[in-house]
Amino acid sequence: WDAQGHGSYRLWSLRQLDKESDRLAAGLVRMGVRPGTRLVLFVRLSWEFVTLTFGILKAGGVVVLIDPGMGRTNIFECLREVQPDGFVAIPLVQAVRLWKRRLFPQAKLNVTVGRRWFWGGRTYRQLLSGVPDPEAAAASLPVVQPGDPAAIIFTSGSTGPPKGVLYEHGMFQAQVDMIR
Repeated sequence: WDAQGHGSYRLWSLRQLDKESDRLAAGLVRMGVRPGTRLVLFVRLSWEFVTLTFGILKAGGVVVLIDPGMGRTNIFECLREVQPDGFVAIPLVQAVRLWKRRLFPQAKLNVTVGRRWFWGGRTYRQLLSGVPDPEAAAASLPVVQPGDPAAIIFTSGSTGPPKGVLYEHGMFQAQVDMIR
């Protein structure tokens, strides 16, 4: 959005989405993401959110989605429950992760979407720049099975405390098949 409130949009084909998410997935694998690695995705709804979601799934990682609208206490309880291996997040979330690092001692695989400040880890752009060839990236990705975990999505908690629901790759594939 510009100062006058006008939005600009990016138009990409599904082929472009596929290639960029392959490169991100290969970058995540090079960083140490393996099948079953739990990565919390705290990024504003954007192009990066979409490509990272597919990239994490293609790398065999488990995308952890927590609604930031559920409140700080519930967010921290969800994070304690899931014990993430890393955070793929905007700078503010990475700063909080560092400040509360005792709560997530195993969160070693971290990616910043935006400007990285004083913490380690990679940025979105660094993941892409380390893998220039999309075809080679796709060939290097792990093969996931239908029963492998793909995502943990926390409910809103509107009728009680938020609960994490585990989705498997086969569930997402069944949804794609139904849409086709």
